[in-house]
Amino acid sequence: MSRQELEQAFGSGSGERVRDALISAFHTEDPSWVVQWCLRFVGHPEWPIRREAAIVLGNVAVVHHKQIDLSKCLGAVERLVADQNEEVRSAAKEAMDDVLHAIRLKGVS
Repeated sequence: MSRQELEQAFGSGSGERVRDALISAFHTEDPSWVVQWCLRFVGHPEWPIRREAAIVLGNVAVVHHKQIDLSKCLGAVERLVADQNEEVRSAAKEAMDDVLHAIRLKGVS
């Protein structure tokens, strides 16, 4: 997806479109840009979008830990761990493990 297509999908409010766009962006865009979009979705009213934001934050943290602000990722997944939706909380707990692992990796390298 082009950057313009990604931004259109992000603005759609459709859980499926946002999910697909986040996955595409993870593979093609600057990691910091992807994190910024995920941070925007942490407070989204639709739980599938919050869940996907958590998943992508965890993945970006592991793969691109040297290129992103891990403290922002950590703060976002900490917020999502307390989400009212069980699926979001579950995804956020896994993402928390990934972010903490990335923090340890960054400290070692």
